[in-house]
Amino acid sequence: MVQKELQFQAKHTFSLSHAPTGEENTVWIVFHGYGQLPKFFLRKFNPLFDERTLIVAPEGLNHFYLEGFSGRVGANWMTKHEREIDIANSNAYLNAMMEELLNKYKIIPQINVLGFSQGAATMSRWICQSNLKPTKVVFWAGAPAYDLDTTLMVERLNSSQIILALGDNDPFLQSQIYSQAENRLSEAGFANFKELRYSGGHEIDKGLLKEIFLM
Repeated sequence: MVQKELQFQAKHTFSLSHAPTGEENTVWIVFHGYGQLPKFFLRKFNPLFDERTLIVAPEGLNHFYLEGFSGRVGANWMTKHEREIDIANSNAYLNAMMEELLNKYKIIPQINVLGFSQGAATMSRWICQSNLKPTKVVFWAGAPAYDLDTTLMVERLNSSQIILALGDNDPFLQSQIYSQAENRLSEAGFANFKELRYSGGHEIDKGLLKEIFLM
């Protein structure tokens, strides 16, 4: 059996808090978690919608039924199957999305990013292959991708304010995967590393979210 790769042009969608005017001074790129869809994930940010702040929610390229063969649909960023292709495709999609968005601005706005759960790993991989220098980088109930080169991660993120948002009752935070990732952030010696906790589980806490947006 022979397997070959094929490159072709594709379409995909993303969701926004409002139609960009080019006058916003801040853009947040927010990455959903496993099994979510951006149009619903974006609802968690509704109280923070503002004409001067554009919130953009990209969508994982892979779709599946959450239960059985019909009903609600979710998206994910990648699985272990053909993971390198998924990573490359996600990065290409995100780069194209940012190019389209930033073309609307004469003065580039402040760029912040937030990754929830699986979206945190995708966010970190994307930033490390891009030329973006985000002001705030929020890992919410998630961590940087385990296979990122630490030197590259420091180079890309050292000028950013890095925030870990952690729920006291989140089972993921007890896992070995998370502990290893958190240790890598600490050992890398980031100057602007901050850990913020909230009372809750594997979810977005509205109170802490507002606090982070207003920092």
